[in-house]
Amino acid sequence: MSSFLYIFFFSYSTYFLYKTIFGIIENIYLYFLIFLFNLLRYNINNNFLENLPSKMIIVGAHTTIYDFFIGLLYYYAYLHKNYTTYLFMKNDFEKICTPILKLIDKKFKIIKVESKNNGLTQEIINKLNNKDNYIIFIAPEGTRNCVENIRKGYWYISKGLNTQISFLGIDFYNKRIDLGKNRNPESLWENEFKWFINECKKNVPLYPERCFWTKDFYANKYNTSEILEQSK
Repeated sequence: MSSFLYIFFFSYSTYFLYKTIFGIIENIYLYFLIFLFNLLRYNINNNFLENLPSKMIIVGAHTTIYDFFIGLLYYYAYLHKNYTTYLFMKNDFEKICTPILKLIDKKFKIIKVESKNNGLTQEIINKLNNKDNYIIFIAPEGTRNCVENIRKGYWYISKGLNTQISFLGIDFYNKRIDLGKNRNPESLWENEFKWFINECKKNVPLYPERCFWTKDFYANKYNTSEILEQSK
């Protein structure tokens, strides 16, 4: 009996110590990310950060790989603590990447996908249909090049999973990051498309010429007020 109690006490103490140390490290990590944003002189607008839904879709413009890195920093600084990180991955890469990703983030959950382009949207809906507590990041433009149309995938996924949508605006010229208010998807794609365009116009990307709705930024001699005025 004493051996059992000793093993139980040792196991619980080890687990408690691990959780304590891990919690301290995680808090230091969060404060470091927030400090990094301050160091880069970014103004973070988190007016709608409280009372976020348990599952949501975040969209944004995508003109450079830096969009991804800044979005990732924002996620880990302000959102990661309350959400599970799901990563969609093909079967071929799942076994190789899982151990590496677990070292980076213990909350990583790998979801294996079979589809390529056709059927991927429906497969994502099916895989997440019975899950909760997640955020899906999607760049509807689907490329870093300048395109006039965007893909409807996020809109279909939002309807299929009954999730709300928010726009993460990253303004490189005004040094501002703004997570917009959550909203339900529009019933018509034409209205949803207009909403996305208006949100894009509110933020000047690192390469405005790569975003169809901000590509005249240089022609306006860096006068962002003209671009912002168009979104009203």
